[in-house]
Amino acid sequence: MSLFDAQPRGPSAGVAVPFAQEDLTRVFEAKTLQRGRTLVMSGAVALADPGTGRIKAEVNDLGRRLAVTVTPVQGKRGIVLERTCTCGRNACAHMAAAAMMALETRPEWRKASLFDLVDRPPAAPAPSSLEPPPQARPLAPPAPKPPAAPLSLVRASAAPSTPPSLPKPAAPQSLRWTLEPGQGEIACHISVDFVTEGRTETDPASPRDVLAKAPRDMEGDADRAIARLLGGGGSTRTPVAKNRGEAIDRLLRRLLATGRLHWRDGTPLAEGPGRVVRAFRDPATRKLRPTGLPERSVLVKGQSYWCVDSATGSVFPVDLQVVEVPTAKPVPPVPAAGTQPVSRLFAPSRNAPAAPSRPGPALPSFRENAIPGVRSGAAEAADIVERSPRVVARLGRVVTPADGLVDVLRLSFDYGELGEPVEIEPDDQRQFARFEDERGNVTFVRRAKAEEQAALDRLSGLGFAQARIEPPKGSLDARGTRVHWLTGRDVEERWRSFLATEVPALTKTGWTVEVGTDFGTKVIEPGADMEVAIRDAGDGWFDLDVGVEIEGERRPLLPILAQLVERGGLSATRVIDGRAHIVLEDGNVLALPAERVERLMSVLEAMLGSGRPSGDRLKVPLAEADSLLDIDDLIARRTEETAQIDGYLKRLRDSEIPGDMEPPPGFHGELRDYQRAGLAWMQSLRANDVAGILADDMGLGKTAQTLAHIAMEEHEGRLTDPCLVVVPTSLVPNWVAEAGRFTPKLRVVVLHGLDRHERLSELDRAHIVVTTYGVVARDVDLLKRLTWHMLVLDEAQAIKNPDGKATRAVAALQSRHRLCLSGTPVENNLGELWSQFAFLMPGLLGDRKEFGKRYRVPIEKRADNTRANLLMRRIRPFLLRRTKEAVAKELPPKTEVVVRIDLDRDQRDLYETIRLSVNETVRAALAVGGQGGAGSGLGRNAITVIDALLKLRQVCCDPRLLKIATGGKVRESAKLEALTEMVREMVPEGRRILIFSQFTTMLDLIKLELEKADISYVELTGRTLDRAEPVNRFQNREVPVFLISLKAGGRGLNLTAADTVIHYDPWWNPAAEDQATDRAYRIGQDKPVFVYKLIAANTVEERIIDLQRRKGSLSAATIEGKGLVGALDGGDIDYLLGGNEDE
Repeated sequence: MSLFDAQPRGPSAGVAVPFAQEDLTRVFEAKTLQRGRTLVMSGAVALADPGTGRIKAEVNDLGRRLAVTVTPVQGKRGIVLERTCTCGRNACAHMAAAAMMALETRPEWRKASLFDLVDRPPAAPAPSSLEPPPQARPLAPPAPKPPAAPLSLVRASAAPSTPPSLPKPAAPQSLRWTLEPGQGEIACHISVDFVTEGRTETDPASPRDVLAKAPRDMEGDADRAIARLLGGGGSTRTPVAKNRGEAIDRLLRRLLATGRLHWRDGTPLAEGPGRVVRAFRDPATRKLRPTGLPERSVLVKGQSYWCVDSATGSVFPVDLQVVEVPTAKPVPPVPAAGTQPVSRLFAPSRNAPAAPSRPGPALPSFRENAIPGVRSGAAEAADIVERSPRVVARLGRVVTPADGLVDVLRLSFDYGELGEPVEIEPDDQRQFARFEDERGNVTFVRRAKAEEQAALDRLSGLGFAQARIEPPKGSLDARGTRVHWLTGRDVEERWRSFLATEVPALTKTGWTVEVGTDFGTKVIEPGADMEVAIRDAGDGWFDLDVGVEIEGERRPLLPILAQLVERGGLSATRVIDGRAHIVLEDGNVLALPAERVERLMSVLEAMLGSGRPSGDRLKVPLAEADSLLDIDDLIARRTEETAQIDGYLKRLRDSEIPGDMEPPPGFHGELRDYQRAGLAWMQSLRANDVAGILADDMGLGKTAQTLAHIAMEEHEGRLTDPCLVVVPTSLVPNWVAEAGRFTPKLRVVVLHGLDRHERLSELDRAHIVVTTYGVVARDVDLLKRLTWHMLVLDEAQAIKNPDGKATRAVAALQSRHRLCLSGTPVENNLGELWSQFAFLMPGLLGDRKEFGKRYRVPIEKRADNTRANLLMRRIRPFLLRRTKEAVAKELPPKTEVVVRIDLDRDQRDLYETIRLSVNETVRAALAVGGQGGAGSGLGRNAITVIDALLKLRQVCCDPRLLKIATGGKVRESAKLEALTEMVREMVPEGRRILIFSQFTTMLDLIKLELEKADISYVELTGRTLDRAEPVNRFQNREVPVFLISLKAGGRGLNLTAADTVIHYDPWWNPAAEDQATDRAYRIGQDKPVFVYKLIAANTVEERIIDLQRRKGSLSAATIEGKGLVGALDGGDIDYLLGGNEDE
């Protein structure tokens, strides 16, 4: 509402501004109004004292007491409702309920509708401020008028006069709907007319005309929706059959929502609040005779009944409470002794106070005032009394969409007498409970709302939450039946405590508690092990069935397990003492070994996406049969039914790496046994026209094996086009040197540097072309026009980002064969592996989304070893990995030493100051980011987190690395002093040392200390132009120390002259550190290698080492099939930034 819509109220601010039902329909949606009517009918609305000019009410909704204020204000374009509610919503059902309650019980708020004003005599004087408003006085029933007359009169009187000289604009049109009662199988008839402003005549129309000619605005859209419900036919009077109950309900609600529905005599109709009406069944004709309906009203049958009151223009839903005329009742038989009850009964204690009758004013008897509309003889008379109810609580089980079968408590209130109960549920809208004795005498008991609410409040105080059971279709109570339940992880313990302590206390106060036979869980042990049955289904499919024997009967489990998989697998199942508790359809709990259930659900999750359910079985493609290897011990098979499946699995088990292959004569050098096996494997890939990843451990000679493979292609005459080898920039000299060493007869061309285009003419004569990822990304349009015999990617994890520029560039190149080389195909997540196989063989692992759902989420998030094994089997033929421990036993030992260094006082104080500052910044960023839309707070604030970790690591290395003033004031670095002392001791011993750091500025500071100590060195960073020169000097033992930045020299270098590796600062990814270490610890090394990691104690560096242990097995889990530990998450960030007091 705009502030300019409301007119100033001034002195009359305390005077009620009348409004009508039409004003509510402009503010509230139809569902909100229906919910508001339910609140009114259930007695949940209490209005405050009148006289303030505002409607103030208290609404009791599901135990909440809400304060509502609604203020009608006369605006320029009609009545505007200013409104507030403590529930916080803008247009809620509580506001609608308060406004409707005022319309029904406070005459001063009621305003006649537009049509009522037309029918009022024009000579009525204007009311003074001392008189009650006109609406409060009874109006005479309006005489029937032609359908168009009211609209014509109102609009003509309200329209201003138009100068005759101006052209007359086109008169606007609207639609008027008419409702007529039906007969026989016809529930009602609907007709529609076009009404033109300024004309008294109307133009009949059909639903087809409405679809074609209705205005293109909101009213027209509503009219077209009604026309579609009517079938869009050409008849101007459309009948609606009684058997279309649901359509009739929808049709009437939409017609009433337009505000343009009329009765057959022209009376405008508006929706009113629903009513509960008693209907007596005539014992002779069996017809229902409703009582209490207005005279001249008509019932229209939908799924429920609708009453049309033509006298007041009201249409409201009716809930018929059928009353059977009593007949002589037989005496109920006395139960035989020893009969077993169907449930446990906690009856009221003998010491409980009896339910007293509540004193009240004398009420008129039905014997003195006959019930209108009830024929004499149906029931002679009835009394109205007041008494306290007996509270009845029943414990049982219900089915919920989210949680399946759950234990609940249902509450009811018994207003009957001893032995003759009359129970009413809390949500029942009736104000009276009907009690009939054996002689047919009827008594109506007024409900004690306060006592009922007290019982509900008591349950709430005991920790019960409220929920609703979905109502049956067509029920007037759209909210469903109210139930009470206990929630939380210890829900069973809470139920036991309730039965043991609270139930006795309730029975002492007069409650009756009944425990149904279906209440509580019954744990069943299977008669035999769970079995998986498989059989061939032909055409590349097989059937899978899961079952278990329970009490001598085989029960299917596949549908239940499939539902559990959709809800999260084993994490959605309770596990007690190593046994998974699975809830069966009958509510009992089946206990099965959790380890077997976990494996089975992992396999099922992989199969459900590609399989097709067929009853209690699943039809699965044969390509998914490799998953059965993980549950082979659970499978019960018949050989004659599984020949196709067994043959497929045998081929998988028998798949072995090809035997050794000797290198061709043109290869200069000797290959070890495992390297000859690698050559045979690459040749078999080429022969079968597939691709793969050579993922040998770092230092095992992947370059030499690849050069032998290329030499074999040249020897066999297949190398008709050059091989393109794409490498990181730092490895270009290494490839050129290795090719000259092992394959001197093969011509090598390097496409790198500013003069690379001048060497394009040499490609026709080249066997091997070496280039970099950056060059391929820049020159992709040129390179993709050439044909390559083989495309080799060294350090292939460089294309781990599927959307990266280099990844898209290499994927666009044309080649007959493709090969990836990488000692760490998975560094951080399995998406990197998918990206490499998407380059090698698109489609092998599905698209990225399918791969994430099938493999990445189960393996990375749930540590699912079964799914990891399945992934390994899929890629095993196309990935070859050997570790040093397995194939290079002649390597000397490697010793790793972690050196913890305590920071000096000034450096420690600076560290704590920075830590507290960045910790607060990161927590604030994550808190704000977590409130947004898609994506996690950590993902959207990655830069903030990385910057915080960077500052802390820089303080640990040397405060001078910080780009802030406080960093320059601290000149001491405990770690730099420790490094300098170590190097001074090692160099005189003849040690050859590699020092790695991620910060080139830190290497500059180390150089200053080495120069002070007169220790010579070489360095390799991103700024080094000639990378071969420092490598040769170090390998030739000209200098004892080699300073290397982790990114520039962590891969591809052969530095076997070194026997000592020092990691000055740790990196969160241990694979990067291992690659750096393997510059020295590789084939050709003949000395023991010592690896030192310098760690600042009690800092983020020490916590990085701990995270390496937890995160470092990701690559091993995927490539080697080992276990998996969780990945970095928000909890890890809190751990990294925490202080000693947080541990």
